[in-house]
Amino acid sequence: MAFGFPTHTITITGTMKIHPDCYPCLIRQMEAAARAAGADGDMIHSVREATKESLRELWDDEASPPAVSAPLYRMTGEMCGSRDPYRAQKVRYTLEALELLPELFRIVESAEDPFEAAVRISIAGNVIDFGTGGDGEIGDLSQTLVAFLTRPFFRSDIPDLSRRVPEAKRILYLGDNAGETVFDRPLLSLLPSGKTVYAAKAGPIINDATVEDARLAGIHLHAELVDTGSRIPGTISDLCSPRFRKRMEEADLIIAKGQGNFETLTEEPSDGRIFMLFTVKCSVAASSLGARMGDMVAMRW
Repeated sequence: MAFGFPTHTITITGTMKIHPDCYPCLIRQMEAAARAAGADGDMIHSVREATKESLRELWDDEASPPAVSAPLYRMTGEMCGSRDPYRAQKVRYTLEALELLPELFRIVESAEDPFEAAVRISIAGNVIDFGTGGDGEIGDLSQTLVAFLTRPFFRSDIPDLSRRVPEAKRILYLGDNAGETVFDRPLLSLLPSGKTVYAAKAGPIINDATVEDARLAGIHLHAELVDTGSRIPGTISDLCSPRFRKRMEEADLIIAKGQGNFETLTEEPSDGRIFMLFTVKCSVAASSLGARMGDMVAMRW
């Protein structure tokens, strides 16, 4: 299986600040989280109104969407009596993805470019995302995988990433969603043994993977498992634990999964250490990149 690379140059028109279009999206997300927690119609209405009220207090034109959404998710969980509304879906999609794992490794082993195949598989897993206000149904994961193996990239810095991996002494892999974690395993298996740390969230937030979720996916078989010290659907260094911030500072290569990490890490100055792997999932991110929704991105930052 051979792959090609496009020549698009990404010009980010601005960092991913909160945008007016985020307002209705955040309301939909909280309603979806309430439904996932088993809330009835009255509670969903209460969550909707509480979200509107909280947004009046939380809205900050200089904040990233994950920074604003995190306290809303915590509020919704408290109102609905569920700290982890998406727990059942996280386990379900992790187990479904694990059934595909032998096929994922076969694809990589038979590919003309195993490294790119592993990156494509990792990005394919990024569809397991409940942070867009949907109903928590992803569809057939095997069909998704097939589509991503041939879909062109909007931007691919994979050759650069591939060259840097053997040189890296400390690799930090920032995970994203539970279930998606399984799709990370073929790429993790190609990274230097004993040099890779995989970071999960310190507690439940949407369907982002916690250390417990990542362990269920088998991530500990490839990398040291740590948590970021925060419950943000992305990575905001100031909100992470001092221990984790030290790991970020010491890493000479960082692989960051998901749009949430794109939204938060592009708030930091680019130093060339970070490679972001994700699909574009909203119009605000698409506008920032000059891309289209659904585009695959593997970009160096």
